[in-house]
Amino acid sequence: MKIKKIEKKILCRIFLNNLEKKRTVKNIQKYLDIEKKELDRIINNLISKQLVKKIKTSYILTEKGRKNIKVVFTGGVYDIIHPGHIHTLKNSKQEGDLLIVSIARDNRVIKIKGRKPINNEKMRTILVSAIRYVDFTVLGSKGDIFGIVKKIKPNVITIGYDQTHQINELKKRVKINNLNIKIKKLDSPIPHVKSSDLRTKYKKSN
Repeated sequence: MKIKKIEKKILCRIFLNNLEKKRTVKNIQKYLDIEKKELDRIINNLISKQLVKKIKTSYILTEKGRKNIKVVFTGGVYDIIHPGHIHTLKNSKQEGDLLIVSIARDNRVIKIKGRKPINNEKMRTILVSAIRYVDFTVLGSKGDIFGIVKKIKPNVITIGYDQTHQINELKKRVKINNLNIKIKKLDSPIPHVKSSDLRTKYKKSN
């Protein structure tokens, strides 16, 4: 089914609002430059196409509606934002309609890197949310890091050039959970730029 650009925008916004558990027209309109009367008309049209379902005052995507948007998911620490991050996020966004970024929890950063991050998880979430290519940020799962993937069920998962994820293991988890997700490893024109290196250089200069 071919849908209009504004219809896709509304489907995307409803999807994100569902993640936030804010499902009213008011919350949809807040992020779109459109009059409420026109928004109501389009949503009613989406309901007639069985892409959106209304339950009391809430709007949710139907399975058919979800198939009309492409959700991209990526994750990382993002402690010191640098050009490599921006390039990765830009390329990730180009893979679909929505880009959702998972921010690693502080306790996981300590476990992986053996140190506390410079910026705590709340601050890192605020920083990444401000990047134009990012549509939504979530804090990673406290336990199983794949938990957030099972909740969002993205169409694509992108892996940054400087990340050490085992792609084969990730593909295995996707298969075990019966999810239809494409895994894509991204390249970078500046692969030598890493947050850990920037941190080390800063320490040496002070």
